Amino acid sequence: MAQVADRIAVMYAGKIVETGTRREIFYNPQHPYTKGLLNSVPRLDVDGAELIPIAGTPPDLFSPPVGCPFTARCPYAMEVCDKVYPTATKLSESHGVDCWFQDERAKKLLASR
Repeated sequence: MAQVADRIAVMYAGKIVETGTRREIFYNPQHPYTKGLLNSVPRLDVDGAELIPIAGTPPDLFSPPVGCPFTARCPYAMEVCDKVYPTATKLSESHGVDCWFQDERAKKLLASR
C-alpha cells in the first residue's frame, strides 16, 4: 500500500476509523487500531524484529457494539468508547480519525494527570 496509494482509509469492523495521506497514516497514525496494525507488520529491515499482535478478538458483527468497535481491544479505551461511537476529528485537511482519544476533553484529562 505504501508504494501504491496516495490516500489510505483504515477500516475496522466495517467502519472507516482513520483516513489520510500515505505519509500521515504510516508516519503519524492516530487511531489505536492503525497503530496496532502497523506494529503487527513484519519489518524486513530489522533482523530479529518481533511482531506485536493486537490483543483480543474482533467484535461480533452480527451484533455490533454501540460505541467504537475497537474498544474491547484498545489499550486506551475510556468508558465513553463503549457507549457512543466517536465523532470524526479532522487533524488536517487530509487526515481524519474517529477516536474519543482525540477529543479535546480527553486531551485535557490526560494533560491534568
